[in-house]
Amino acid sequence: MDTSAGRQWSVFYAYTAWTLVGVVAVLPLGIALFLDLRIPVAAASAPLTVAVLCGQIALGAWSAWRAMEAWAAADAHSERDRWGIRQVGNLPSDLSFLAAVAPSAVIAGTSLLGDADPRLLIMSLSLVITTAAVRWRWEIGVGLAVAFAAVSALLLGSLPGALSSGLLVIAAVLTARLSLWLAAMVRELDDAREALAQLAVAEERLRFARDLHDVTGRDLSVIAVKSELVAQLAEREDPRAVEHGREVAQIARASLTEIRALLRGYREVDLATELRGTASLLRSAQAEVTVYGASEDVPARHRGTAAWVLREGGTNVLRHADPSAVTITLTSGGVTLVNDGAPGDSEVIEGSGLIGMRERLGAGSMLTIRREGGIFTLDVRFDAPGGTR
Repeated sequence: MDTSAGRQWSVFYAYTAWTLVGVVAVLPLGIALFLDLRIPVAAASAPLTVAVLCGQIALGAWSAWRAMEAWAAADAHSERDRWGIRQVGNLPSDLSFLAAVAPSAVIAGTSLLGDADPRLLIMSLSLVITTAAVRWRWEIGVGLAVAFAAVSALLLGSLPGALSSGLLVIAAVLTARLSLWLAAMVRELDDAREALAQLAVAEERLRFARDLHDVTGRDLSVIAVKSELVAQLAEREDPRAVEHGREVAQIARASLTEIRALLRGYREVDLATELRGTASLLRSAQAEVTVYGASEDVPARHRGTAAWVLREGGTNVLRHADPSAVTITLTSGGVTLVNDGAPGDSEVIEGSGLIGMRERLGAGSMLTIRREGGIFTLDVRFDAPGGTR
């Protein structure tokens, strides 16, 4: 599975994978319950067959897990269904599928040619059908379930027992395919969210490029024309060259001032906006965010720094931890972020984010970080007595 995937997809992937494993592993036991087959009694009369069946159940569960891993690692299916949702497609097959199916031949031999209970063969066939249905389209799985019911009727000589077994297999097939369909939908939503984030970044870059062009394009054109004029006047020793040269210098200084103002407005973010954005970002990662205080509680001269702390701190939380709860506290004295999901109690190694925060802190401010029992605390104090960067 792609480790860079979003948290929602990672959680739903684990849910779907364990659902498939559970369906494959539990279905044969459900068949035994429906057919009133007692495993200890069957093991006493046919120990080899029961041992092979137990091994097949374990191989089937392992095969389902490998199929899910291969599906998650592969490119998403390109075709869409009638609702415009990306189709699940077929899950990849490998040798694990053959390993899960092969024991059925041994069980069939001991059941049909030996004295083993034929209901053990029905359990084995139910596992084969479900293992195949995990990989193929649900229509094929339902068709195999119907064929399984017919084979069960022949082996048992009882239609009610065969029908109940067939219905149980159909339910397992539909459960598996529905879980995969939901996983495909969550995967597409996660891809769409990532695409929207990339689009937002691209739009912001275009906006900045457009603003920069608007600010500098006209001035640079005037500077180019004026410079050519100064050169021509200087060649003719015209005294007006001095006046036009000063105009070029003035235009250049004015353009530089506008560029600095543009960059300042681009880099500085309103604290209230940054607070909402950081809380929304953390909540999108399924973390419970609690905010104490408001942007108005922070002195105006420190709000730019506080916004930077929230931006970098929220990014570091998502990058280095797997938080379920985050607390943000804003006061007149500083900003504090506390989150769980920080592994270990070792000394925190400061990366570029924390180093950048220290560099932006004003004189007398202080940044403190600590990690204890999986709880990480980032605390910034404004105008702290004896504070250092």
